[in-house]
Amino acid sequence: MKKKISVTIIIFLILVVGSYFYLQTDKKEKIVKEETPEIGIEVGQQAPDFELFNLSNQPVKLSDYRGKKVLLNFWASWCPPCRQEMPDLQKLFKNNQTEINIVAVNIGEDKATVFDYALSNKLSFPILLDSNRSISQQYLVRGIPSSYFLDENGIIINQTVGAMSYQKMTELAQLE
Repeated sequence: MKKKISVTIIIFLILVVGSYFYLQTDKKEKIVKEETPEIGIEVGQQAPDFELFNLSNQPVKLSDYRGKKVLLNFWASWCPPCRQEMPDLQKLFKNNQTEINIVAVNIGEDKATVFDYALSNKLSFPILLDSNRSISQQYLVRGIPSSYFLDENGIIINQTVGAMSYQKMTELAQLE
């Protein structure tokens, strides 16, 4: 009789301890799933990381800008709406450097053309070169300018296609 009670107690304790560890593992999996946003190009998703060269031939990753908001802008110097919004991008960069990084990704143009354009227009924000268009394809850029607004953790909070005014940029970047 004592042996049956002992075996029953041991089995019960094994079930209780096993259930406890099972429930803890299940909670950890849920926490990890909730804290890791899906990577993609839609609002609420983690913006895909990439590495491109800047005008100084230095490699730059999008993730290098984590910790501050980012306006990721795809553009080309031959594009009239892109040229139209460049002064406002420069103004946003100059007036809000402590709050937001501007990352302008030029699509398909050679370095000399982009460098000359940036110099003649006094652009001081980072410009990256997507010469083979792989990043613009990854972001499914169909029209330019196209902009993605990222929060401090790289999550897309807004996106838009077309030229924006300074006011629209600050609104979409949630700077106001």
